[in-house]
Amino acid sequence: METGQNNMTKPANNNKIDLNSNNRLSVQVSLNGLSFLIENEESGTSLFEKQIDFAEMLNPDNVLNEIENAYNQFEVLHSPIKEVTVIHQNTLFSLVPKALFQEDYLEDYLTLNSRLLSSDYVTFDAPEAHEFVVVYVPLTNVNNYFFDKYGSFNYFHSSTVFIEKTLSQKHNDHTLKMFVKLYKGQMDVLVTSGKKIQLFNSFHYTTPEDFIYYILFIAEQLQLNPETFQLQLSGCISKENSFYKIAYTYIRNVTVEIKKNTNSLYIL
Repeated sequence: METGQNNMTKPANNNKIDLNSNNRLSVQVSLNGLSFLIENEESGTSLFEKQIDFAEMLNPDNVLNEIENAYNQFEVLHSPIKEVTVIHQNTLFSLVPKALFQEDYLEDYLTLNSRLLSSDYVTFDAPEAHEFVVVYVPLTNVNNYFFDKYGSFNYFHSSTVFIEKTLSQKHNDHTLKMFVKLYKGQMDVLVTSGKKIQLFNSFHYTTPEDFIYYILFIAEQLQLNPETFQLQLSGCISKENSFYKIAYTYIRNVTVEIKKNTNSLYIL
């Protein structure tokens, strides 16, 4: 993962990063759930996977309480870790072309489509290999928790991961393709032409009908023929659930990125 600059580091005598370990910890954080993933760098195997869904949308303080509860409950989270990555998944973000990006105007990029609080901290991811910047609001209390616990970790927005992973795929032509990532209650939609971004947006959804409405609306706006354009689905979806079934009812070429845990929030 080539993210931009979002690394928090403090002096080594305080941190708990173990450079002799081969384990990497990834934590995805949202207001409606958490995901923990520990992977072994050498073998590529998953040592621990845990998703925690909240019964309702929580505030940042309660999200932090849930993280602390997870560390109290799962001893494996205290095992030696070489690298820690925190992924913030929310809709408080904006995609900006790198050629137009100016760091002095971070809040301006968000205020057009998001309501910011005076206490919100705005930052950005700027992947070196791509021509976009993601401006977003992370949960600073969560970042501070991991800073205190590990001393050094990386953090970035979930849309950065989704877009980078998609653009890194092999593209044989420049036809428009649609990629949809489903999280709990949120769907990100990316349309590409080769390795270029044609559209990226995020929507809240509740039902399969909401889900297909946004897909078909975008297809109509971009003049994509449901009989021919390619749609790739990933995230909280499988070929057995109603979201895939309604997609295949209206769109002919649908593929699903299969994960071992199809209900997972994992995106790495």
